[in-house]
Amino acid sequence: MVLDLTEQELMQMKAAVLDEDDKEALRILREFIKRLEQQKQAGMKSHLGG
Repeated sequence: MVLDLTEQELMQMKAAVLDEDDKEALRILREFIKRLEQQKQAGMKSHLGG
């Protein structure tokens, strides 16, 4: 599974890690996981013809 990131998303993630901003890093990670799950669901639907 691959998650494409925009330059802005990559910069936000780096900033959160470098600033040791735990809450922001966790928020970003949750958003990435949500997008991966959506991609997974979309992939499953396309294989089932729906």
